[in-house]
Amino acid sequence: MLDNSENPLTVLIPSGAGAPGFAGIVRCLRAESAWRIVAGDVNEYAYGKSLCDAFEVISGSDKEEAYLLDVKAMVEKYAVGVILPITTRELGILSRRKEEFAQLGVRVVVSGAEAIAVANNKGLTAGVAAALGLPVPEYAVCGDLNSFLTAVRDLQERHARVCFKPVEGNGSRGFGIVVKDIERGAFMSGKAGIMPLTLEEWALRMSERFEVPLMVSAYLEGVEYSVDMLCEGGKTLFCVPRTRDKMIGGISVAGRLDRNFGLIAFCIRLAQAMELDGAIGMQWKEDGAGVPHLLEINPRLQGTTSALALAGLNLPVQAVRLAMGMGLTQGTADIAWGERFVRFWDERLLE
Repeated sequence: MLDNSENPLTVLIPSGAGAPGFAGIVRCLRAESAWRIVAGDVNEYAYGKSLCDAFEVISGSDKEEAYLLDVKAMVEKYAVGVILPITTRELGILSRRKEEFAQLGVRVVVSGAEAIAVANNKGLTAGVAAALGLPVPEYAVCGDLNSFLTAVRDLQERHARVCFKPVEGNGSRGFGIVVKDIERGAFMSGKAGIMPLTLEEWALRMSERFEVPLMVSAYLEGVEYSVDMLCEGGKTLFCVPRTRDKMIGGISVAGRLDRNFGLIAFCIRLAQAMELDGAIGMQWKEDGAGVPHLLEINPRLQGTTSALALAGLNLPVQAVRLAMGMGLTQGTADIAWGERFVRFWDERLLE
């Protein structure tokens, strides 16, 4: 139980204490030594239990009412001042109840419900970006195997590789790459990960109807970017692109902060049109001509956001300060553009 005798600000990360990016976000928040961190996870033995001041096992956000009851119980028990969600699935629930929490005196770092509904759907997001004239890979949204086969065959007429992902998903789950011909021996040349398969091979693994529609698109071969942003009512306060030079299981573990002005302009325009609020992540990838195309929006803190703190911008702290009306303590002049970063793992014992 936390000691609230001095009424420190308590930050609640309601779920995701076992997520890969949790440790880095907590490390960033620890820069404010007076703040207290409470976290939850569906797993009793989530590693983040060892990093925060208090931990609770919480219902999964797929059980909305139970999840909300657990969050409200933590808010009351620990006198929470701000909720900082870091997992995709809980964003819609918290955005719809944002005003309800505000009446309890609790700020939630999340965009409005309408913005979240669009941002969490890759097909809708691509439609908004395309309407703004922003580059998106050629794509189609498919709800069943037949439409999937048709879309892939059509795209393969113009693109060497095609990829797909659930329109509403979490992390790299459900991502696949379709190649035209069997790449014999490919499994020997790389570490375990995403194995490109032919359309026929994918078809053998899929059901006739998809539980969640798939977004099928051209696979771009250029540089991939994650962009970390902080927004207020659609206005961009920070926008920091970083390259994704190396990934493990879809998680960025090496890259460079790149002051790509064209990409920054794209992000600012999209954030304004969607009226995004709070911590935002966007992912883009260049085509053969070096033009960034939008892949998806993560309307929350991204796991590798913590790498920015090494280069002068502690985005989790600034996001909380903004939500609480405390004022920002860092600016874009603090960012060490061009710096490279790497990430690695650590270990903890759990009681």
